[in-house]
Amino acid sequence: MAEQKIEAAFAAKTPLEEFVVAGNYQDMMAYLQAQEKTQWSQHRTSVMRMNKVMEKSRYTMDMSKSAWRSNVTAQQWQCLRSAIFLCCTTNDVAENSWIFFIKPEELVELWKAYTPPSTENLVSNMVSRNQGSFRIIQSLLISGLAERPTHDNYLLGLLSQEIHSDRVPDVAYWIKHDPELLQGPLLQLFDIEGTTDISLAGRDKYTHNSAHTWQQLFLNLCQKGVYSRELLLDKTLGALEKDWIQFRSGWFSRFHDALAPTVEEMRVFNERYLGLCHSRIPPTVSMALKVLGTLQAADAISNTALLTALQPLLSSAVKAQVDVALKLLDQIILKDASLAQEAASIAVFGLLHEAADMQKKIISRLSKWGMDAATQEQARQLLPQVAASNRNALMALLGTPAADTSKPSAIIQISQALPILQPLPSPIAESRALPIISDIDALIEACAYIFENNDDTDCFETVLHALLKLAPFSADDKKRFGPVLKRAQKLKPSSDNWRNMDKPLARELARLLVFIFEAERLPPTSSFAKGRFDVHSVLCQRTDDLMDILAQGKSVSPLAAPSHQRGYIAPAILIERTREQHVLGLQQPLQEQVLSLLRLAPSNETSLHEQAASLSDTPYHNALRYALGSQVSIPAKGKDSSLYIAAARARYPNEDDANLIQLYGDFGPDGAHAARYRFEIEVSKNEVYTFYHSHLRTTPTPRAIDQAYLSILRHPQVIEDQGYFHRTEGFGGNNEGQIRWSASMIPSSLEAVFAEGAHAIANNLDWWEAAWYNKAYLNLLLDPTVPMSSSAIMLLAFTLAGKEPGQTAVAIDALVASWLEGRLDATALANAIHGLLATPQVKASRYAKSLATAARAHALAPQLVFQLYCTMVTQSPQSPPKDMAALLELLHELRLEVKQNLPEHTLAALRDMQIGGKGKAALKALLAG
Repeated sequence: MAEQKIEAAFAAKTPLEEFVVAGNYQDMMAYLQAQEKTQWSQHRTSVMRMNKVMEKSRYTMDMSKSAWRSNVTAQQWQCLRSAIFLCCTTNDVAENSWIFFIKPEELVELWKAYTPPSTENLVSNMVSRNQGSFRIIQSLLISGLAERPTHDNYLLGLLSQEIHSDRVPDVAYWIKHDPELLQGPLLQLFDIEGTTDISLAGRDKYTHNSAHTWQQLFLNLCQKGVYSRELLLDKTLGALEKDWIQFRSGWFSRFHDALAPTVEEMRVFNERYLGLCHSRIPPTVSMALKVLGTLQAADAISNTALLTALQPLLSSAVKAQVDVALKLLDQIILKDASLAQEAASIAVFGLLHEAADMQKKIISRLSKWGMDAATQEQARQLLPQVAASNRNALMALLGTPAADTSKPSAIIQISQALPILQPLPSPIAESRALPIISDIDALIEACAYIFENNDDTDCFETVLHALLKLAPFSADDKKRFGPVLKRAQKLKPSSDNWRNMDKPLARELARLLVFIFEAERLPPTSSFAKGRFDVHSVLCQRTDDLMDILAQGKSVSPLAAPSHQRGYIAPAILIERTREQHVLGLQQPLQEQVLSLLRLAPSNETSLHEQAASLSDTPYHNALRYALGSQVSIPAKGKDSSLYIAAARARYPNEDDANLIQLYGDFGPDGAHAARYRFEIEVSKNEVYTFYHSHLRTTPTPRAIDQAYLSILRHPQVIEDQGYFHRTEGFGGNNEGQIRWSASMIPSSLEAVFAEGAHAIANNLDWWEAAWYNKAYLNLLLDPTVPMSSSAIMLLAFTLAGKEPGQTAVAIDALVASWLEGRLDATALANAIHGLLATPQVKASRYAKSLATAARAHALAPQLVFQLYCTMVTQSPQSPPKDMAALLELLHELRLEVKQNLPEHTLAALRDMQIGGKGKAALKALLAG
């Protein structure tokens, strides 16, 4: 393991440096005052040298290895702040403005007393770099030392201030000392969208006291007469017209509701409300529709103008908006019957909506209002989009002969055309082989690619392979690597470099490049020694292992370098690789040996047994023979056990190894025993909310174990609490590249990966946290060589009930693709969803939405979804899950579309079902069919 370097201790070389080190502010100022102000700039180099060392010490855990050798004191910081302001440039002060955040008054006093050259354009320079400089700038402005900036960062800085605080200056403090904020910057907050970190929506969401929100502040100022209601309404509509993302726009919709404008106040803005009907943000449209309904009821808006505005809403995917638009059309026609056919020409586009009940409402209105020839033609064109249950009604309305339903339709016999379970394609087929980089230019290009594409684990492994194979590099090679090495210096892990933490693979590549070309062994950012037993530590350890291999001076391929996509190593390649390296006398790190066995592609070819038998007799070679299926003598539990555990996982993916169980007993999950999983749901409540927590229970129980046992290590330990087992941490972490690389550790068994993904997504179904990286688990399901195991099916079942559209879209793609490829057992998925519907954690309406989309993804997909629904609707017929009506309605539509009878077990459950509302009508239609 690489040790962190001990930095040379900082030694003061000038009187100014001595004063800073001593924290002697008075003597430092006396020293500077004794000089001409024009001489102060000569100290810049010295001051910036101290700044770099002191700044770096903030991120050093072991101060004995830091150049400063101790924590920086408050007196030392004060000396440094003053020295930077007085002796350095405007850019220097702006770049290090963070050190003035806590005590901006120091800067004000120094400015008044000395006005050094650094004050020139300081405010504009500072605000353009960082919105966090607001308190400094505002202090300067109040003191009359600066003018108000026009940069958006100034407004974002204002927005980041506390509405009420007993600890720091709050908004009330700034308004009291700068009343001009009221008529300028505060109102301008309505004109900026904000950022991911700072916005009106974000600030109020995480302010728990509603009295201290920005919404309440503006309402209070309005009540005090500072702002007129008309002004705030105008600013609010202006913000909504900008169509900012839904989260940020939502604040203005809510503020509009809180402002509660009257009909007379809203009448002034009729045209703007009509325009908001065209917004791409659903809550904005819903707000506009609510207002328009109020205005229409009060005869405060033109019916003709309202008809025109409603036209795009009838083809909206948001069901509630279509429903409200239809009701508005009803009201318009009640007041002016002459507009009926014009209303029908607008309503006809609602037939595009996927909900059968919505289509039924529209057909009813078309019948009542009447259609002109153009509208009838439009309805005919939309006929194929209409649900099967509504098609005959529309055809009758159009005068088109309906299908003959007097005789039962013959069941379509398409079973021979439907996919069936198939053997998976070989993961080491020639088409899946990874490219071998054999020239410097291609390697440089691949390194640059990884720095920008941290998630491409196949390319990452290919680059590592090439670096070890082509090493050592000449001086000319180093020159050619120049741009890549420059980038590596910015990415490399160090105590003062916390950037690019979201690129762990790229950072490890940078660490390896620095070792190869600069002979500098940088310490890892995560390690087993620090108590971090996750994939990041495995990655860092592997980089250290590759450094150890490079240090032996031999140009070889890494033993665990994949030969094929997703981490697989072809057996023949591994046999020849280890034969070559044994002849060279290469000493392979233990983790590299274990990883190579875990990545071995399963094979029963007898020729491979013969090739492996010819290898010299070493513990690793014996374990390799065992992994390939040969009968070997396995030693008792000891220092080589990690090799045989890894070999067992390659030999028996997802199965127990009876031989090792007899020899080693219970080593932990994915040791001698294959890991098995089950989910339990815990319900907890507080005064406001009910929470559902999914707990993943693993058998055998995870436990602490030596880091060499990678297959066991990847199962995080759990803590038992009142009968529940809580995972202490996720192995894959919160980075897509790490998750993908963790899947490449044991490519023949992704059960642990999928169980981890299911656990993560199950606890974030309502998307309370933006965990975009979880898509990495789902993307694995799209690979045609990945079996749809029980954990994969649970991952799919949970995600299809998720709220986040992007995740759901990937799950739908995986569902249809895996079924068409013969990888998915539809019955197993149906049973998994059936089981989840028995819990309060998932919502039937979300399954209805996602599976309805899946049914439209392929010509055969309705058959799959029909099969799933036939099992799903049998859950608890006496007390069906909430929203069961949505499933029943879609099952009715699919039954008509695929022209198949319901299975007997489905009919039996439906006959026993107790359900009211819309579900009762759907149930009646199903039983009648």
